[in-house]
Amino acid sequence: MNSKTKIQIKEYNSDSGRYEDTAESLSTHTLARSMSSENFTTLFDDYLNLGGKDYREGKDIGLQLRFTHRTLQRLAICFALGIIAGLSEQDYTDARNETAIQTAKKISQMIEEGDLPLGQYI
Repeated sequence: MNSKTKIQIKEYNSDSGRYEDTAESLSTHTLARSMSSENFTTLFDDYLNLGGKDYREGKDIGLQLRFTHRTLQRLAICFALGIIAGLSEQDYTDARNETAIQTAKKISQMIEEGDLPLGQYI
């Protein structure tokens, strides 16, 4: 396993007040193969919550995905748009998410009306 495919497990050490590597690690493939959509949702939620990930981090991931298989790039776009469409079905908003949900509703409408094509799965 290389550093891109190996996740080194960290645990909080109350003596040092820091997260430290344990002897455990797992591969990204093993993790992905083992997760349900509910697991992924919670993982994604935790990832976003740790450090307030935003557009910049998402763009960085997009830049890294440029080097993956072309079919996987299409799937990444469809997956991201699917997340947006799912969030757009939310009725309740407040000042923290109102603009984002309005944007999601517009994007979802564009998909439904065929103005934002997803392309063919090849």
